[in-house]
Amino acid sequence: MPRNRIVAWHRELQDVHHRLEKALEDARRAIRSGERAQSLKPELRDFCYTFCSALGSHHRSEDSDFFPALLRQLPELEPTIARLGREHEVLARLLADFQLSLDDPRSSPQQLFRQINDIKAAMKAHFGFEEGSLNRALHALDAPESARSRMFGDV
Repeated sequence: MPRNRIVAWHRELQDVHHRLEKALEDARRAIRSGERAQSLKPELRDFCYTFCSALGSHHRSEDSDFFPALLRQLPELEPTIARLGREHEVLARLLADFQLSLDDPRSSPQQLFRQINDIKAAMKAHFGFEEGSLNRALHALDAPESARSRMFGDV
């Protein structure tokens, strides 16, 4: 496999992660300026829902397509993939709780900000572990470029 294609898979995963991190920072800044969850501008609420959907889609794509492709080529990654799957479940719960809070008129900006900070911390740790532990595998991944959105989600 050509060296530029090998590096591209690693960069693609990093690029997806960076786009998600930027979207999360945009949501954090907007929430920090709000007063109550229900008074958040509709655009912000839509943005938060879109972010939650994008991160969820990214993880579902990894679980259904990307991780199985890696395991077919490198079965020794099973413990790492299992851990990443568990982290996806934790993040899915954090996102679901955050969306419930967005819909709850009693939610304060402080509560939303705490929740989004919890998501940020979990996401940062997860992305760091994923990129570090899969670095070698990404350099060995033999998959067509056309599989990108199927493997990483449409982010």
